[in-house]
Amino acid sequence: MLSFFCRISLILLLPLVVSAQVDYLVIGQGGLPWNESNEQLIGLTDTVFSGSLQPVELDTSVNFVVGPRTESGQFTTIFGGIWDISSTAPPHVQDLAPYVYGSRGRAQTVDGDGESPTDVTTVEHYTFDMGLALPINRVVFYAPEKGRTTTRGSSGLLLKDLYPRQYAISSSLNEREFLFKHPRNNFDNVVAQSLNHSTRVADVRFPTTFARFMRVRFPTRGFIAELEFYGEGFAPFTSVTSQLFDMGEPVNFGRLLYDFETYRTTGFGSEPVLAPDAPVKIAVEVRSGRDDTPLVYHITTELGTERVVEFKAWDRAPEAAGASSDAVRNRGKAPGQKGSVQDDLANWSFWSAPHTASGEPIQAPDARQFVQVRAYISSEEVFAFGRLNSLSIEYSPLLANPVLGEVALVEEPQPESGVVEVPLGERVTLTYDVRADFTSDLQTGFDAVRLRTPDKVDFQRFEMGDPLVAVEPDSLLVDDRELVVYFPSRSVSQADNVPLRLTFGTRVFNFNTVFEGEVFQIEGKNLAQSIDGGDASSLVSTNGLQVFAPLEQLTVLSELESGAGVLTPNGDGVNDGLELSYTLQGILAAEVEVEIYDLGGRLVWQVASEVRGEGKYTDVWDGRDARSVVAPGLYLARVSVGTDLGVFEKTRTIAVAY
Repeated sequence: MLSFFCRISLILLLPLVVSAQVDYLVIGQGGLPWNESNEQLIGLTDTVFSGSLQPVELDTSVNFVVGPRTESGQFTTIFGGIWDISSTAPPHVQDLAPYVYGSRGRAQTVDGDGESPTDVTTVEHYTFDMGLALPINRVVFYAPEKGRTTTRGSSGLLLKDLYPRQYAISSSLNEREFLFKHPRNNFDNVVAQSLNHSTRVADVRFPTTFARFMRVRFPTRGFIAELEFYGEGFAPFTSVTSQLFDMGEPVNFGRLLYDFETYRTTGFGSEPVLAPDAPVKIAVEVRSGRDDTPLVYHITTELGTERVVEFKAWDRAPEAAGASSDAVRNRGKAPGQKGSVQDDLANWSFWSAPHTASGEPIQAPDARQFVQVRAYISSEEVFAFGRLNSLSIEYSPLLANPVLGEVALVEEPQPESGVVEVPLGERVTLTYDVRADFTSDLQTGFDAVRLRTPDKVDFQRFEMGDPLVAVEPDSLLVDDRELVVYFPSRSVSQADNVPLRLTFGTRVFNFNTVFEGEVFQIEGKNLAQSIDGGDASSLVSTNGLQVFAPLEQLTVLSELESGAGVLTPNGDGVNDGLELSYTLQGILAAEVEVEIYDLGGRLVWQVASEVRGEGKYTDVWDGRDARSVVAPGLYLARVSVGTDLGVFEKTRTIAVAY
């Protein structure tokens, strides 16, 4: 059977269009084939629909834990993952790395041999990691057809008559259960069990359940020949990770675009039907880098420390003696042996926040030559799936190289600690310095700067030059979380390259806030370029864009404000809506509910119920319940915020009068 697991060691070099224009890197239909541009596919295939990726559909008649053997004779699943086999649980799980542990004869449970026993003695339990979550509905096990016992005192008995008389089958999506729950205990979700099993072949069927980990226990031991697993539909979690793409030289990134469709089937082999309402989602992440590997490789020195080496040198180095797992590899290493492999945080960004809609701006640093993407497809239904036809990255040449930014308190430009510390939720005045360099005549410069802010800013002044001199911007845009300054009459270019500074007041609502920014051309054809944190000014010593707040100031939810607290919903345009204002801080995302109750505790209306991040919010109640305007009287407004630290809530009494 064809393997659905593919790794390619090449870095794809793309032709760079150096003219002042936007271009696109396309994977899939209309661009690079999926099978030539992916590093890893988990549960996906490009063989069903030409030019597109979609989850592999399980054949109800195929035992998916047995695939073709590798050239060296290793056992695989139908997805191409190679079985790792041990008597104990591994130190961690890894996608598309199936693993089985438990009683002796573990390899024989997935060897496809239905005649021979898994072991010469009876077995008690086996625990499986399939390498990915799958919709499983059937487990089959049976005694070997041939053979007799050879143990002293009971030799010569037919193995086919010594099958287990009891069994328990349980499933899980929780890797902690797989790693740490004792093998003599079931997983929490028991899908089938029998205390009086009386047939040589156990064909155990149960409602289809999404599971990655399966445990089969035999409370009364017996001989078995094989454990088979079957399912139907499509894997609920699949992914593709692309190769590293070499853009030829550093570029700016624009939007992430993709063509994604959702479908349903009625069962294996049926024709899929477009289903826009299917509960199927896609999330795409991007990262960018300055060199051709996001990893740093080490080998062990004679002093027992580690030094950085190229991948080729690390790959040639020997493993630690007996190193069959990470737990072993990380101790007792001799000089010259493989050391640790770590993320290259100096030259590569973290994976971006998930992009959940086509056309969103790419959240990865600009001015990078290398880029990589990965997409996750999830489904809540067994017979619903997503098809990814294409994925595109928008890019263009640099405006400058680099563009550095540096933020500081106006009254403390060179803090002793080297970092900007401000009180949480209180207004402060900041400076934001920007400096550009130019390394090519093709870099056209910029005439506008955009800052993303946690709160609406109080803009104070704009300065340019060396030394800095106050300049009136050509125009200005101040939005709730954005400040844009336009200066086309004095643009920054290679011929007129001067630093600039913005001064403004704002508030922060988190303990670590990054003031992201970008520069762009108002009338230019190139994409905007993000500002990197660095040494942008000799007058400032923070060398970054981060602002910190003391952790002890944690107050997730501010006071709930309701203005005068009186609502008169009579349609005269005066106090027809009541504004409920509050601030969230110290959180990235939390479930927020804004509700109105009468004094008897009855829920009158839910103004909002959604996930929100840090910032200031205002919700408006129009004085109505589900049917009509409420009766005059006193009511209770309640805001609650659910976080990992608990539920924070504020209430305020309001009056309805008319």
